[in-house]
Amino acid sequence: MAFQFGLHSVRHKLLAGVLLTSLAALLVTGIAMLIYDMRGYYATQVDDLTTQAEIIGRASAVGLQFDDRKFATDNLSLLKVRPNLEGAAIYNAKGGLFASYVREGVQREDLPALPGTDGVRVKGETLELYRRVVENGEILGTVYLRAHYEFYERLWSYLVIVLGVSALALAVSLLLSSWLQASVTRPILDVTGVARRVVDNRDFTLRAKKTTQDEIGYLVDAFNDMLAEIGRQTQALETSNQALERQIAERSEAQRALSDSERRNRTLVDAMTSLVWTANDKRAFTAAQPAWAAYTGQSEEDYRGTGWRRMFHADDREAIENQWIQAITTGSPIESEARLWHGPSSSYRVVSLRAAPVLDEGNRVREWIGTITDIDDRKRAEAEIRRLNADLEERVRRRTTELEATNKELESFSYSISHDLRAPLRAIDGYSRMVEEDYGDRFDEEGKRLLTIVREEAVKMGHLIDDLLAFSKLSRITIDKTASIDMTALAKAVAQELLRDQNPERGRLDVWPLPPAKGDAALFRQVWVNLLGNALKYSSSRPHAEILVTGEVSNGEAVYRVQDNGVGFDMKYAGKLFGVFQRLHKAEEFEGTGVGLAIVHRVVTRHGGSVRADGRPGEGATFYFTLPVKTSDD
Repeated sequence: MAFQFGLHSVRHKLLAGVLLTSLAALLVTGIAMLIYDMRGYYATQVDDLTTQAEIIGRASAVGLQFDDRKFATDNLSLLKVRPNLEGAAIYNAKGGLFASYVREGVQREDLPALPGTDGVRVKGETLELYRRVVENGEILGTVYLRAHYEFYERLWSYLVIVLGVSALALAVSLLLSSWLQASVTRPILDVTGVARRVVDNRDFTLRAKKTTQDEIGYLVDAFNDMLAEIGRQTQALETSNQALERQIAERSEAQRALSDSERRNRTLVDAMTSLVWTANDKRAFTAAQPAWAAYTGQSEEDYRGTGWRRMFHADDREAIENQWIQAITTGSPIESEARLWHGPSSSYRVVSLRAAPVLDEGNRVREWIGTITDIDDRKRAEAEIRRLNADLEERVRRRTTELEATNKELESFSYSISHDLRAPLRAIDGYSRMVEEDYGDRFDEEGKRLLTIVREEAVKMGHLIDDLLAFSKLSRITIDKTASIDMTALAKAVAQELLRDQNPERGRLDVWPLPPAKGDAALFRQVWVNLLGNALKYSSSRPHAEILVTGEVSNGEAVYRVQDNGVGFDMKYAGKLFGVFQRLHKAEEFEGTGVGLAIVHRVVTRHGGSVRADGRPGEGATFYFTLPVKTSDD
């Protein structure tokens, strides 16, 4: 009899296994070769373009230095021997187009108007490279090369080859699987047929036919031996079952006798915690209760029967009686708290009363087993804790009220001091201006210089008061930490404002893409103003200032950096940078109030972040601040 198992048969699984294994091996090999070739092709193209750009840059350095455009154009015209190069250009140090070359059929307008940063870019079917021309540490210009990138042509060629080889290999695998089905699966299917008949008919005398002398033949022999052993075991099991039924009948009576004892012991274990007592179904003490006598001081004559109830406080007896009546009706345990007389201390103490009924076969109460646990000390401790908590809450409420009043007074004091300080400053500035206008021609140069110093210092004092007010206000204002901030746009906007009056030839300030943040945009604008302003200020003494703003997300935090090549600072004073009035340079060298970095520290920490700085004297400085990354679930 033949069995058809459809897609679940061993034959089909073997066929699927061979085909899938072959297909997986071919796909993995083909994809690995494809990735290796594409990476190798890309690396070759990049190395070739880099070499060409280096050669052109070195050859054209003289032309850039002496503004010889023809010399640079002649160098680019040599690229005609490279048919894959579509265009090339050389830009001077200011970013202007100096010389260019385009292959026939390519529009010269396709060349970029301005040079990009150093690196390689893939745009569709072209590969672009920018490389700076540097001579003796000076940037002379930039070389631009654009080549045809045959990525998709090579990709389709490899795909056609992989698909062709895969189809051929699958055909060979199909032929091999057909041979395996004839030599492997047919004997297994015969064994399966015999097993099905044994299961359906419970006939253990059936045997499978052995057709091969290999492992499958050994499997058939083992299967037949197993059937013979199962037949013998089945006969022995039937005999054993008959003997077991007789033993079960003999033990049933013994188990009934043990069940009452087991039920009583289990109830006793559940109830046992401290003082243990027993009573009959009428709730009377009929046996000696030494633990009860030791706790209450009651004699055996007094507590026998129901005399033990008199030791509970008179106000608690009615509640205990009602609970006991309900427990008798429902057959449920009793749990209650009451006041019980304590003989050694001659006082009532709070106890936990637990009693569990022991039931007979008819679910009637046969006796009670219970415990008494002294919880008086615990109750007193709980009451004391509640009192302390209430006292603590009241003290916290008072301290909060006092703190709010203090903050209001501090704010009023700050504005009052600001007004009181500004009045004399305005007077100093106004009168000094009047003196300069009315009597300036009577002063010599030294007098005029001193009068100018008075007015400048008055202005600085005004700025210092403004910074102090802004710093103190940061501790009191409420910050919205949920608003989204485009940190790239914000930093670029601040940079444009600060560079508006700067000479572009003196340096550059680059802002790379920054991670977004959440918080108060106005406060973070002040952070960027202070950090970028400091970078420009302390780099102003350099012939060519270099300031770079970067950022990234790392370990669940957004990290922002402001790096400059300014005068730097000694790291042993790094702990003073973010304090109020902490300056590491003389006021005559660099102006400022010493509050800017303190404001940066206060804004960032109030947003849950941190601030730090690295630097070396004469080698520039890098300022970092981090902010927690807000997820969609926050």
